Amino acid sequence: MRIKRKDGSGKWYMSRFVEEHNRELAFGKLVDYLRSHKKISEVEVAQLTSMKEIGIIIPKIYKSFAAQLGGFNLVTFTKQDMYNEVRKQRRLQGGDVNAAIRYLEGLARMDGKLFWRYKVGAGQHLCNLF
Repeated sequence: MRIKRKDGSGKWYMSRFVEEHNRELAFGKLVDYLRSHKKISEVEVAQLTSMKEIGIIIPKIYKSFAAQLGGFNLVTFTKQDMYNEVRKQRRLQGGDVNAAIRYLEGLARMDGKLFWRYKVGAGQHLCNLF
């Protein structure tokens, strides 16, 4: 299926549709391993980060998640996804954005009434800083 935008009106339309599927469908048990279905929740990222900071290696962290959830088949992400998350966090550690966040964290420690939040968007770019 190909979707395009009409010039001027800004409306979307289907420009092409091929009814036949171009590849084999994934078996039900394997669907969770498709990129579109894999996800690491914010809670899981926080747990991963905490465990990584105290020196636990990714394979052992992954085994820990499997034990908590009741089996490897119930973990909604792979070890590679965990490595990717760690790599993504490392990219955030450098640069002006990180310096600003560290500065605000320090201010918040000194002033308990300071409120601030930030969001990171696609491509690990700072979207919002409040």
